[in-house]
Amino acid sequence: MKYRECEEAARAIQAAAEKFYRLRYQMSNGGNLSVRIPGHDWMMVKGTDVAFDEVRPETLVITDFDGNVIEGSIRPSKEALLHGAIYQAVESAGAIMHCHSPWATAWAADHDELTFATHHSGMKLGGRVPVFDTHSYAVPKECFPMILEEFAKNPKMNAFLLRGHGQVTVAADMRMAAYLAELVEETAQIALLAAAGKR
Repeated sequence: MKYRECEEAARAIQAAAEKFYRLRYQMSNGGNLSVRIPGHDWMMVKGTDVAFDEVRPETLVITDFDGNVIEGSIRPSKEALLHGAIYQAVESAGAIMHCHSPWATAWAADHDELTFATHHSGMKLGGRVPVFDTHSYAVPKECFPMILEEFAKNPKMNAFLLRGHGQVTVAADMRMAAYLAELVEETAQIALLAAAGKR
């Protein structure tokens, strides 16, 4: 790759993808990850139809925030446009993790917001984790304003859920985006188990 920042981004994405595949937070070839490339209106994003355990520098692509390829020989993830829209709207966003982790996805099926089941989640998850219903396996552009409006209303927001789809976390770097995604999954699991225990 041409730029040192891109090499660092590729290593961070690969490490997070491998970890989440081992944790079984993302199986098959769904989900996506991206990192903002400093000094440019660019991002590095996973290629489409690439499984998390297949992520390598050659399965990543550099695009602008509109999804136009700058470098790479693979098509970017279907969610690249959403990632680009978030990077443009949220100045602090340096990395985005999207996965179909089972507990978070299960919670989103019947709730409009994630219940903070632990003190830790209340401290770390930006005050609120809303659930958006986009009625699609990939977030369509007409749903972007709904999501970006929540970021504008709550600048501390760093995660949201997609009904029937999964979770998305936004952080300064990929390491922190992955930590937040683990916390979202843990929080959803505890909340669901606590709710089941009250029945």
